[in-house]
Amino acid sequence: MTDLAISALTNAILAAEIFFLAGLSFRGGLERWSAAWLFALYLTFIGLANLLGTIDHGFLEPIDHPANIPVRTATRSVIALATFTLLMCTARQFFGALGTRICLVAGLAGLAATVWVTATQDNFLVLVAGNFVVMLLTLGLHLWGLRRGTGSLLLCAGIVASIAASLIIPFGGDGVEPLGLYGTFHIALIGASFILYLGGRDLKARVA
Repeated sequence: MTDLAISALTNAILAAEIFFLAGLSFRGGLERWSAAWLFALYLTFIGLANLLGTIDHGFLEPIDHPANIPVRTATRSVIALATFTLLMCTARQFFGALGTRICLVAGLAGLAATVWVTATQDNFLVLVAGNFVVMLLTLGLHLWGLRRGTGSLLLCAGIVASIAASLIIPFGGDGVEPLGLYGTFHIALIGASFILYLGGRDLKARVA
């Protein structure tokens, strides 16, 4: 089995897990647009991005199909939408109405710019940078909120695990045999995603 095939297979497993966790996160008693509801939506978008990645790596990229570039662009756009959703989730958890509106405006501007760049250029760095900034913001606010009872230690652990998994791509060499680099990355994200899900259970279920 080629590295690309293993990447597609592990991507499919990761997508299935995240969709399952997203379904569990949309539990009873959640108020729409609350931090917990937005986190469940975030997981849904991440699951969709991984599903699109599976289609691309498993069926389109190996044969250089004409749909490869549109699906890749769609995948990256969904990741950008997930990043925006995580930003709004964090705003709902920690900020009042004014802070949430500021995040909404800044997030929409960032989302539009990211989608435009990914649609017109083969630029993955802008996507990674935006996601990294939002994750660091979320991590910092949750660490700050631990003493106030608004932060989640599990969510902090999940973010650290996700960042650590992402570092496998630039620093992981060939990955773990026989998974290859991206297969190793996807398997690492399976564990990180579960920790993130547990942290999401600590978020506010109501809109203040």
